Amino acid sequence: MYYLIETQEQLERFFEGEGNECYLQFVTNNDEIHPKLQSVCALYLYSFSREKGFMINIDHPEGFELELPLKYLQSYTNIFVKEKTKALLYIPTLPYTDIQSIYYLLKNEPLPALPKTGTHTFYERKFGANNVNKIIPLAKHYEAMTNEFEAIYPYISNFKEEESNKWYNEILTPTLARMVSEGFKINDTFNKHFDINEKFSIRDSKIYGWYNFCTTTGRPTNNFNSVNFSALKHDTGERDGFEADNDMLIEMDFEGYHPRIIARLSGDELDKSESVHTQMAKMYFDTEEIDAEMYKRSKELTFQQMYGGINKKYLKHTYFNKAQQFIDELWSEFNTKGYVKTVIARRRLLKDNYKNMTPQKLFNYYIQAFETEYNFTVLSRLFKILEGKKSKIILYVYDSILIDFAIEDGKDTLQAIKATISSDFPVKIKRGVTYSSLEDI
Repeated sequence: MYYLIETQEQLERFFEGEGNECYLQFVTNNDEIHPKLQSVCALYLYSFSREKGFMINIDHPEGFELELPLKYLQSYTNIFVKEKTKALLYIPTLPYTDIQSIYYLLKNEPLPALPKTGTHTFYERKFGANNVNKIIPLAKHYEAMTNEFEAIYPYISNFKEEESNKWYNEILTPTLARMVSEGFKINDTFNKHFDINEKFSIRDSKIYGWYNFCTTTGRPTNNFNSVNFSALKHDTGERDGFEADNDMLIEMDFEGYHPRIIARLSGDELDKSESVHTQMAKMYFDTEEIDAEMYKRSKELTFQQMYGGINKKYLKHTYFNKAQQFIDELWSEFNTKGYVKTVIARRRLLKDNYKNMTPQKLFNYYIQAFETEYNFTVLSRLFKILEGKKSKIILYVYDSILIDFAIEDGKDTLQAIKATISSDFPVKIKRGVTYSSLEDI
């Protein structure tokens, strides 16, 4: 097979005079198993200088075994990969450019899945839970990978880096890779609530999730192997099955996050020392004395104003007046330019990518985009704080961050985490040993 590299001599000969860029795809033992728990059996590498794809065997039984050719791959200055988040779990030190985000920023949807060969379909059905990719012939992997590369190539050849690409490539995808590699410890209660194939996402009493950022709003979902980590229920006992691997779980939850984001975007200001819903209740009911029923009703009314449109009777209040002005200006820019740019990543919300868009829907997408971009910028800073420490970030759910905290890391570490998360928006803090037992501090 003239495209197969399986000896050290072939490897050295290939990289003599090789160019600075390539496309790389990892062939793992089983595509259904979480990338953190995977082993790589081969590499598909398309050489732009040779204008040809090659298969480097690692330990597929059809060829001689090689070690991962790390030192050779490090000679590239840029490596295009389909999904950088996955690639970082296999080899974390290479200069990857993420094609998934390039496509998403253009189309606002994930890369379409390409049909594999008939051979892939047959073997996956017959040997699905095993190391099926080591049974499928290398020639068929090469065929499938070549077809995939040809479909992706137009987005590589026409790629021009913008601010948004840089944020997705340097902030979002590396942060996601760190998030999905940590794992969330589970206990015996887990199996009472979830019936899954443990081989696909559990090892050493830890379960691994996967964040998909290619959503309509840009908000990542976290769903893998039939477990929706973004929506673990409070009242069914599901959360009983998740516990601290270190000493305790600490959750930092942004207080009144979306109303505060709206204030920031529209040029208004809310009191950080008082609950958002108390402040809103004072506007709704024109009184300084707020009881429990008013507080509850305030939450409902705020939800209606944010997601259903602002009632005109509340426009007398500066907060809602500025919010409505912002909605109107955003809608005007969207229709005039054909897009609006998000605040932090500078992602273009392109008019052509959205059907039946309305001013309120655009406003909601914009708020959620800010939330996501702000959160992941903060998370990237938190990982720097936690470098060399035992504590780890194990879950992110929109307006909250869950930390598996080790007491040995000290009070200063916890204070640094809190200061970073709450630098712009106030947070509520809870702690507990299991995810279901978190209580306010």
